Amino acid sequence: MNTSLTDRIKNAKHLLDQLVDAIGLKAISWFNPEQHDFLMERFSEIRASLGPEISVDDIDLHVHRLLAEKRKIAPIWCIDDVRGIRPDLTEEQAWEVLQQVGDHHDAEWGISWTTLETTADDLFPKPTSRRRKP
Repeated sequence: MNTSLTDRIKNAKHLLDQLVDAIGLKAISWFNPEQHDFLMERFSEIRASLGPEISVDDIDLHVHRLLAEKRKIAPIWCIDDVRGIRPDLTEEQAWEVLQQVGDHHDAEWGISWTTLETTADDLFPKPTSRRRKP
């Protein structure tokens, strides 16, 4: 299972909070006040080292930063881009379009709005409206 960085950070913070709560409740019997304070300070440092939770909007920034470290670039397309040109598609259908484009795009031409639209139309043809003749 591929867990996102955001999910791992949230899980780590949740586990840390549970541990802090458990120690806070049992501190009297387990630790003297100095030990308790020391642990609470370390927990605060761990929380700070985990950093703020990463929002979906920050993912592009992190990806581009990682690529830059390797002196690489990559445009990022998302299901919102696909649904912007084909709002009738579900999120799952839009994801299918992105996967298809990623697997089969022409490296000479790259990925463009036209690539997304053409692939979406190929995979999920637009419903034709039948107009009655008067």
